[in-house]
Amino acid sequence: MTELTTDTGSTIDEIAAALGAANTKSGTTKIPSLKINSKGEDDNGNQIPLGAFFLNTPSGRVYAKDGVRLRAFSNHIQYQHWGSDNNLVNKSVLMRNNKEEALDQLGGIMCGMPTYEQSMQMSEEERKQYNGRDRFRIIRAVVSYTGKTAEGEEVTITNEPCKLELKRKNYGPFFHDVTSKMGDKKIFEFECILRGEKLKNPAGMPYYKIRFDPQFHKPLEMDQDTSDSIQAVAHMVHAENARIVEMYKTAGQDDAINSIDSSLEKDLVG
Repeated sequence: MTELTTDTGSTIDEIAAALGAANTKSGTTKIPSLKINSKGEDDNGNQIPLGAFFLNTPSGRVYAKDGVRLRAFSNHIQYQHWGSDNNLVNKSVLMRNNKEEALDQLGGIMCGMPTYEQSMQMSEEERKQYNGRDRFRIIRAVVSYTGKTAEGEEVTITNEPCKLELKRKNYGPFFHDVTSKMGDKKIFEFECILRGEKLKNPAGMPYYKIRFDPQFHKPLEMDQDTSDSIQAVAHMVHAENARIVEMYKTAGQDDAINSIDSSLEKDLVG
């Protein structure tokens, strides 16, 4: 395979490590999310297939259950805290692995989310205090498929940029299906065929888990377009992390100032 370099002199291997796109020992542009449908109809009452994948665009959504091909460029872990009004309260830096520290933009770690071990020691009421906080797997990729709109029009999507934000039951499959099996390969050297696995929650309600079928036996060409795409994702990741780290530092300074002010106030009152 040809060793491509970027305009900054970094090799594909170096960029891959920075993106979390390769197995390493060390640890914003608006892009539509790729989702799997768990509803029987859209907002206009049109019937849409359950378990079908679609790009979560404001309009013109195209649904497909089969032949959905994903080429991933990056793979990160991020903690997020969402409010009751579906507003983003806080988020951490994008991490390549769990060994990296999840600094968040409010000056904390992991958006205040307890570890798995800590949560297991909590009562149900104590766990409810952390509702809205989750650990996500963030995958930036391009997707290709042929599907239909809710109105029945056939549309082909080709190498459309997308982002997968996977949590809870959907957090683990990319690791188990792909990265744990790829050896020294990089995630952008092959495509994955996506499928929806139908399951039921404890209440008996159906939901879909996204599964990945990596096409290791069909290596993809590493051309300049791919290199440019990887660079673009690397810049997005770097910019987002730099912004969150700066907010983390600012929040820490504010906390320190508030702590000093509080101590001075107590001294004056005392």
